[in-house]
Amino acid sequence: MAKGKEIREKPAVNALEGWSLAQKYYLNEEIAPKELYDKDERVREELKSLEYKIFKEKNPSLFSKIVAFGADTIGKVIKFSLKKEDEKKMNTLLYLLGYDFDAKQLYGFSIFTLVVGFIIGLALLLFGLALPGLVLIILGIASFFGIQRLPKQQLSIRLSKSSSDLVTMILYLVIFMRQTPNLEGAVQFASDNLTSYLAFDLKKLIWDTAARKYTNIKEALDDYSQRWSKASPAFTDALFLVESSVSQETEEGRLDLLDQASQRVLDGTYESMTKYAASLKEPLNTIYMLGMVLPVLGLVLAPMLMAFVAVPDFGLLLALMYDIGLPLLVYFMLRNKLLTRPSGFGAPDLRVVPGLPPVGYFFLKSGKKKIKVNAIIPAVAVFILFLVPVFFLYPYMLVFGADQIYISMFITAGLGFGVFAYVKLSVFQLKDAEDELNSIESSYGTALSQMGSVLSQGYPPESTIIKVSEIMHNTPVAEFFQITVNNIRKLGMSIKDAFFDKNTGSVRFFPSPMIVASTKVFVESSEKSVRNAAAATTYIAKHLSNLKHIEGQVKSLLEEVTSGMRVEVGLLSPIMAGIVVGLTTLIGTVLTSLSGSLSSLQSSASSGSSAGGVGSVIPFAFSLFNLSGGEIPLYTFQIIIGIYLITLSVIIGYAISMIYQPGDRVLMRETIASVLSAAMILYVVITFIVTLVFSSVGGLVLSAAHVV
Repeated sequence: MAKGKEIREKPAVNALEGWSLAQKYYLNEEIAPKELYDKDERVREELKSLEYKIFKEKNPSLFSKIVAFGADTIGKVIKFSLKKEDEKKMNTLLYLLGYDFDAKQLYGFSIFTLVVGFIIGLALLLFGLALPGLVLIILGIASFFGIQRLPKQQLSIRLSKSSSDLVTMILYLVIFMRQTPNLEGAVQFASDNLTSYLAFDLKKLIWDTAARKYTNIKEALDDYSQRWSKASPAFTDALFLVESSVSQETEEGRLDLLDQASQRVLDGTYESMTKYAASLKEPLNTIYMLGMVLPVLGLVLAPMLMAFVAVPDFGLLLALMYDIGLPLLVYFMLRNKLLTRPSGFGAPDLRVVPGLPPVGYFFLKSGKKKIKVNAIIPAVAVFILFLVPVFFLYPYMLVFGADQIYISMFITAGLGFGVFAYVKLSVFQLKDAEDELNSIESSYGTALSQMGSVLSQGYPPESTIIKVSEIMHNTPVAEFFQITVNNIRKLGMSIKDAFFDKNTGSVRFFPSPMIVASTKVFVESSEKSVRNAAAATTYIAKHLSNLKHIEGQVKSLLEEVTSGMRVEVGLLSPIMAGIVVGLTTLIGTVLTSLSGSLSSLQSSASSGSSAGGVGSVIPFAFSLFNLSGGEIPLYTFQIIIGIYLITLSVIIGYAISMIYQPGDRVLMRETIASVLSAAMILYVVITFIVTLVFSSVGGLVLSAAHVV
């Protein structure tokens, strides 16, 4: 008993202790007070709950783990002093993210990586290993800045992920408040039904209000809304309208404010997406120029450079630049823009749907059995199939000329279509299920309108489900209601279990976030009364109609951006790459043919140099060039360009899917497959045609000049 009293009297400390203060200071670009850091050590020792561990460790990246380990170990030994103002701002970020190290440790570890990269890189340069040494120096510089930017980037990601549930949170608050004008009950209702970090936030507000940190729930919500004042002003406005509805004198005025709150958060989503789509155009054009157009055009200089100047390890240098350096540059430039994308309803989690393969696999039917096959197996088979001609034609690849391009194209095509086979086969069965879910979502709003109409006639929820199932029997949503009806009739389940039973509930087979959220509201309201269920369901149908309208507008805005990216990487880049490969073949063939003539000219000039004068300069001038045309074989050059185009297509496909629907792994792989297949087919065709034409033209020119 004494122990229980001691627990009650002890100040409440949990995972988000200090979060609201720290985040408020950070978002307002203010310096957090000293008291916030004075209690850090005590708070960190006491934050050991399961919720905090989930909050702190959910899906950490490999880079995050390395930084956390390095700062917590090396950073304790090497601490780097910095300005007090910068230190406090960084400590605020680290505090919000739940790290157990401070700003000095983080900066110390970043300095350590910079110094180590420089020392080892310089040592390799002194031993003649120029390329590895240069790479290590660049990595050291990149890690120095990357480590310092990590906390701010992680907080942006966390805010972006949480923002995906802001619309749903306002919906829950409004639905409850329309029936019962009680803020405490509305916050409790929302916290019970949300499944993201927002649910944790709301539960914390309820706890803090009960613990007298706030005088009432309105004060707690006011403090909470300040966290989103910069990230989502529309949510802050909507939350204020919800709070204000309590003080309205008339029922009509109260409901009007609640409707305004719902519409405000929807309009805010559209406004933020409009700004995001507009802000994408210029950066994407810059990324396209720096990461695609200029590098491909720069390849025109590569054959002349490798033919005229003997560059050591030129092939390796070209591969590092185009197959590693440039793709990483494009990825990180795109990633910074993708992290700022506002979110709406999330993608469905198809992993919980029974009868579907996981991502990366597909089912083959053998009688009544389903055999799970890893998509990497047919992908490797495709690559090997393309390698078979290379095995038989390999001797022809050793002769410098256009044949090197034609034969090596099998290798590039094998890599490209192998990757295509993997990403396509790994989700093609899941894509059908996702398309079905999308069609169900499109008709679910109509079903909810029907439910509201039937409920308003006095039918109980069970009878309403059965009646709507009959009305909607020819629509995509029919199967969802049919499973629910079977659970009620045959298994004798309650409404809640019929929808949400972990084994046979209909929601399990259709895990759309929109369907789950809407169904939860229907179930919760039907437990109160039929009248509440009718009003809530009708309101949800109206809300979904507005949401679908806004999502349609948003997708139209984003389609302008993504269609441009598809054209650039699926049409322009393969054409330019194919022309460059053909031009390289022409230049290499001409210079190889000229090398014999120039060698005899150089010998003649050398024999006449004994006379002195201008003739003595000619041998020296020829010695500056290496007109062999084949410093690296043409097949190596073509494969490097092909791999560059493949990686570029994968990155752009990933970016398009993230712009359109973040977190949808099925859409991501499907988009990559679409972009990659178009790019590879066009690249192979253009390269073959251009190489054939240019090599023929080069042969005619050399014949006319009597060089060959």
